[in-house]
Amino acid sequence: MGHRARMRRSYTIFAASAVVATCLFSSVLAAECDRSLKFETQADVDKANCSSITGDVVIPATATGVITFDDLLNIQGDLRVDACQGNGCALVGISSRNLTRVDGRLYMEGVPSLQSVKLPGLRKVRGDLYLLDLPSLNELNLVSINNVGSFHLVNAPKLLQAKIGVARGISTDPDVGLKNITGEATGAGEAEVEVRNVGLSNLNGLIDFWDAKKLTIENLPNLHRQTFRVRNVEEMRVIGNDNMTLYFWEQDMMEGTPGPNITRLHVSGIRHISPCLHPVVHEFVADNNPRLEYLHFNFEKLARLDVHDNPNLKKMVSWAKLNRFWKDIHIHDNPQLRLSQFPERAPDDNLTAYDCPAFYNAFRDQWAWFPNVFNNVVISADIDNSFFNATWTSLYLDSSGPGTIKPKVMDAFVVNSSNDTFNCQDLNLLRTEKGAFPGTYSCQGETPPAGLGVSLEAPMRVALVSAAIIGALLL
Repeated sequence: MGHRARMRRSYTIFAASAVVATCLFSSVLAAECDRSLKFETQADVDKANCSSITGDVVIPATATGVITFDDLLNIQGDLRVDACQGNGCALVGISSRNLTRVDGRLYMEGVPSLQSVKLPGLRKVRGDLYLLDLPSLNELNLVSINNVGSFHLVNAPKLLQAKIGVARGISTDPDVGLKNITGEATGAGEAEVEVRNVGLSNLNGLIDFWDAKKLTIENLPNLHRQTFRVRNVEEMRVIGNDNMTLYFWEQDMMEGTPGPNITRLHVSGIRHISPCLHPVVHEFVADNNPRLEYLHFNFEKLARLDVHDNPNLKKMVSWAKLNRFWKDIHIHDNPQLRLSQFPERAPDDNLTAYDCPAFYNAFRDQWAWFPNVFNNVVISADIDNSFFNATWTSLYLDSSGPGTIKPKVMDAFVVNSSNDTFNCQDLNLLRTEKGAFPGTYSCQGETPPAGLGVSLEAPMRVALVSAAIIGALLL
């Protein structure tokens, strides 16, 4: 009896060892393939049996079913899925548990039948990652992605959820989540993230403390709220669904986390911007926002403000602590916009009451000019007299002492108010006697000449610029 038990135990150990050996032997057989390969069927993948491919992997338009290549770890060229048309499209899915790196591009475009792309182990795509014109795509798993040259997800309306990077929690670890948009293979100028015409309701995991040349978010009908946790972005363009609220991270909101530094932010089709936190935005453009009624913004280091063609905009206020960087202000073609020093809060102007009630209750809304030297101030709206008088005219006409810092507009000061009570008398005086507006000037169509008070402004400006250039060269 004991002898038979020992025999059974020995046989079990032998069988288990054989299974392990078979797996190891299979892994050993999967080797580097020194060529490009075409995977039309699963049989092509099994026959190739490659762990690494020095060339490209091409899945042709004639591919069918689900193509799975779990043994493949590294592609030194491109991973490409060719476009197909109509009834000739039969590819349903792309899958690999263990592929970790693509040194070229990952490119899938124009495959109407493709429903799933599952590459959960993929960490790096050195070139550009393109997922374009995939109308049936409903599953995308890139949960481990950390590094791409650029990222383009365009025209995938059925994709309602996706696993991109690590969407759980917040981490500044450079190896956790999608942290690198490099433009490595094509140049830093191509370091871009683009998401357009997609069904996603959030971009968590995709927007994760990276630097990029450009970020474009356009026509996501289910995206109503999104927090943007980015680092340095030269151009950020958001075209919303007319019901979208933008939230921004702030430096050290969590200890050690960076804040956004956006050179140019351009928004259309949004409903709100939450001003509770203050990212760095150097240029802000808001146009063609039909449901935007109350524009509160809180941007550090803002130099240029351009707000136009917003048919229902009633009020705009900067919540920034100091607007000392303002250089160019352009506000026009907002037919319902009223501008005053202390604009009233309407009952439905309540976003900030919900998002940051402490600020909402502690501070009143105020348009606060800072005595900058501006390049241009060009404004058309329903402007009342308090809008300029509180800072501009009071500093020139009511202040005493030559050391008082006063605002100036060097190139163009053009103001048109639809308010019948708006009075240009004091502004005209600043033009003709105080040197506040040495360049182009118009107030309600009145264009008095610049007075003697501006005779030294232009030479002084040239001298300051020259000194700055010389100083920079000496550094």
